Amino acid sequence: MQLFTPADTNFGFTLYVTPSGYSDYNAGTVSFRKNFSHYYSVLANYTFSKSMDLGTDVQLNDVPMDYLNPGLDRAVSDNDVRHRFVLTALATTPSRWPLLLRNFKASMLTTLQSPVYYTILAGFDVNGDQFPFNDRVGAIGRNTYRGDASYTTDIRLQRLFNFTERLKGEASLEVFNLFNRVNVNAIDTVYGAADFAGAIPRSYGDGVTSPDNPTFGTPTFVAPARQIQLSLRVNF
Repeated sequence: MQLFTPADTNFGFTLYVTPSGYSDYNAGTVSFRKNFSHYYSVLANYTFSKSMDLGTDVQLNDVPMDYLNPGLDRAVSDNDVRHRFVLTALATTPSRWPLLLRNFKASMLTTLQSPVYYTILAGFDVNGDQFPFNDRVGAIGRNTYRGDASYTTDIRLQRLFNFTERLKGEASLEVFNLFNRVNVNAIDTVYGAADFAGAIPRSYGDGVTSPDNPTFGTPTFVAPARQIQLSLRVNF
């Protein structure tokens, strides 16, 4: 860790941003498509990828901890998603089916995504550079704390009605996050100390806490719970 001793302790920090950086993204994709026929279609896509950088965004807590050696911050990026699977399906009911079962449309969107990684921060100035936002705990690297996976399924059911030759209707039922899964999108990773007091936290939900910050490792933002939406549209 680079320790800094300012010449004048009354002088605050200066954030000097240069148009330089490093990022590397590699990915492979496998897709399956069944075009619409026989009243249904399916599209499946899987992506395996890895993203590396020195800093994903220009934020106070995302700049290199040691500006004299920014290469020490090379790690998986904030938006690195190693595995991502997306499945969509669409189906309609044939017009030859019984009257009550005709004119239905059903669709589904399922997204499965592996966790992103977070940096465990001390929460205060550890190395004496008067810049407290990016200081990490102990000798731990950047983005070493594994977050939580995300699984979401949305469905939609539609029914068309022909009231008259000119008057038509469409009723829809939509359910977002069908299985009501808790998808954690942000985590409190401020440890509150310069060194670890015990076991080193490795991933969300591993049970490792911080005696200096009782909310460490808890969600700060969660995706919406199950939502149900009903609608009726009339065309004339």
